[in-house]
Formats: sequence, C-alpha cells, structure tokens
Amino acid sequence: MLLEIGFVGILFIIYLVLWKTKRMIQKKRTGKDPEVIGKSKSNLQALMNILFKAITYYVILIIVIHALKLDLYGLNAQFDFLVGIEWDITGFVIGLIGLSFCLYAQIKMKNSWRVGIDENSKEELITDGIFSLVRNPTYLGLFLLNFGVWIIWPTHLVFYLNIVFVLLFEIQVRCEEDFLENLYGEDYKLYKEKSYRYLPFLY
Repeated sequence: MLLEIGFVGILFIIYLVLWKTKRMIQKKRTGKDPEVIGKSKSNLQALMNILFKAITYYVILIIVIHALKLDLYGLNAQFDFLVGIEWDITGFVIGLIGLSFCLYAQIKMKNSWRVGIDENSKEELITDGIFSLVRNPTYLGLFLLNFGVWIIWPTHLVFYLNIVFVLLFEIQVRCEEDFLENLYGEDYKLYKEKSYRYLPFLY
C-alpha cells in the first residue's frame, strides 16, 4: 500500500513540477502567461477551465481516499486481476513514459506551448519530430499517466477518472483543432491529413 501511494505521489509531483516550471520559465522568457485557457472569451473554454481544475482536485481527493483506505460505497474496490507489485511497477513505468511525452512536447514547442487556446497571438506551428506523427503528444502523455495511475490503483474511482479525462480532452482537442485550422489555414489542414491525433497509425 505504501509503495502504491509513493508511486502515485511521485507521478503527481513530477506532473506539477513540469507544468509549474515550464509556465514560470516561459512567462519569464516571453512576458506572457502560457496558461490561457482561463482567459478565453469562449463560454465553452471557460467551462473546460473549470472542469480541468475540478479534475485536479479530484485527483488529490483520490490520493487522500486511497491513502486513508476509505471505502465509499464500493467505489474504492479494486479490479483483482491488476493487484500485485508487478502491476504497481508496470503502472509507475507507464506513468513515467507519459510524463516523458509531456516533457518532450514542452521542450519541442518552446514558446508555442500553451495550456488552452491562445486567441491573442500566432506562434510557430510545430510539425517536426514526434509532432510529424502525433499532433497532441502532451495529451497522449497525460492519457498514459492516468492509465498508469489506474494500473497502480485499479479501483472504480480511478477508472471513472480515466473515462471523464478522455472525454474532456476529446472535447478540448476538437476545439483546438478548429481554432488552429482557422488560424493557420491550409498549412494546418495539410498537417492534419498527414498526422494522427494521439496514436500513430491508429487515431
């Protein structure tokens, strides 16, 4: 149990450090805050901002619930076939791989990196490296991170988190793609035709 808490805690801390550090460095370098999702004029983006923040608090709540071994109407019950130290290690490794994708995307995007849709500036469209195959390596990384946490804690609470997380990002990524298509025009359309949303050769 302590090992599971440690693994999830480490993954969550690395996630927070990556985001906070990148935001701080880019803000200092450019004078602009890359976290723009809460500044959008779109009502949908304002709602997404609230929902993503709620997800963050939900993750913290899940960590507390699991750490205290609270039983909430069976929602904390585990899928038995995923219980074992070998699964804990597997989940931790998957989570680290996911965070590696996030870090790579942050470095590769440089000053183009944003959290949300930036309606006030037009940065370079990044289409090389892993971006030549996958348009959203950050989101792929976050999916892997959440999946890894579920492997470590294979409970209904974490399973539902994964479902909600994927659904929210499916909405967000479509908003971003529509915006980028309007912003970059034919360049983005061609890029979209040659690349995949998350998984190379699959989706």
